[in-house]
Amino acid sequence: MGNLRFQLREKRIVYEGNTVPLTSGEYEICEYLALHHGQVFSREQIYEHVYGYDKNGDDSAITEHIKNIRAKFRKLELSPVETVWGIGYRWKE
Repeated sequence: MGNLRFQLREKRIVYEGNTVPLTSGEYEICEYLALHHGQVFSREQIYEHVYGYDKNGDDSAITEHIKNIRAKFRKLELSPVETVWGIGYRWKE
């Protein structure tokens, strides 16, 4: 996607030859959103994809992951994750 390269087997994202330092959860969110480019997902949908249906956690963890993802991409002067107010998030790059 543009200058971002998803290496699906290695579970990493490379930008201009450098690996973006993402946790496994952050990577899973990015991959999920990017593979469904432009589609909007709620925090609940993202949580279920990343952690599964059986987890009893709090989907506010997704908000924290998104915040961390944005901070890491901001350092690269990128902002691929967009908030769709009242609905959720989508990959826009």
